[in-house]
Amino acid sequence: MGSMRLSEHASLTLTETVDIGNASANSGYLAMKNYTRAMGYAEIGTWDSSDDLDEASFQQASDSSGTGVKALTTSSDGGNYDTTATTGDILDADGDFVIIEIRGEDLDVDSTTPFNHIRMLVTEDDNTGVDNVTLIVTRYGYAHPQKELQGAAVLGSKVYVDVNSPAN
Repeated sequence: MGSMRLSEHASLTLTETVDIGNASANSGYLAMKNYTRAMGYAEIGTWDSSDDLDEASFQQASDSSGTGVKALTTSSDGGNYDTTATTGDILDADGDFVIIEIRGEDLDVDSTTPFNHIRMLVTEDDNTGVDNVTLIVTRYGYAHPQKELQGAAVLGSKVYVDVNSPAN
């Protein structure tokens, strides 16, 4: 049986907490090559109660610079992240969160320029106060599990700990 250590099958990307009042935040473009799934998590921090999170979505692009960027999920009335004020999923308070999950096959890989990169994007169109949000994107189901998938261990910089392994 192969390794079941998450660190050998998944990569996490954290976007530092940022005030997105009348602006946006994103995870940057992340390669999906060899990953079968991804999950985006956005959590509201300090937030002005008269504002709301207007968009939470995944976009796809053909490279890490965002070439050809287009929607992978939607933020709209009736969209994946439903922005309908009365019945939708609008986030507007500290601790509110949205989780969006996608599969590798959701990407437009059959295009003449295959789309094989993703980014999570959140926006807030008003700015009546502080509107903090934190993003985490997890890409997982790596086809070729390997030790230190997220980067080689570096003393005091990149540390892997497994409490069930004597060598960590």
